Amino acid sequence: MTAKNQTLMWEVRCEPGKARAVEEWVRAIIVPPLWEDEDVASYNAYSSVGQDGERVVVIIDYLGAAPDTLAAEPPAHLITRPGHAWIFQRLDV
Repeated sequence: MTAKNQTLMWEVRCEPGKARAVEEWVRAIIVPPLWEDEDVASYNAYSSVGQDGERVVVIIDYLGAAPDTLAAEPPAHLITRPGHAWIFQRLDV
C-alpha cells in the first residue's frame, strides 16, 4: 500500500537570538525547492519564543509519502541541536 496524504513536521531549537537567521535559512534553502515539487500540497513555517528558547517549525503537506526529514539542516552555529522530524498521516475529517 502506498502512503498518501502525509505531513512532515520538522522542528529545531535555535541558539538564543538566532531564530530570525533560521527563519531566513528556511526561506532561502527549504522553501524554493517546494515550489517545484509536485507532491507538495502546501507548507507553512512558524517561529516561537518561550521559556525553553526559540524554535522554528516547518510543516509540509504531501500528496503522497513524506520524506523522513528536511533535505538540509541549518548551520550548526544557529541551532542548539539537530532538527527533529515527525511524519503524520492526515485524517479525512
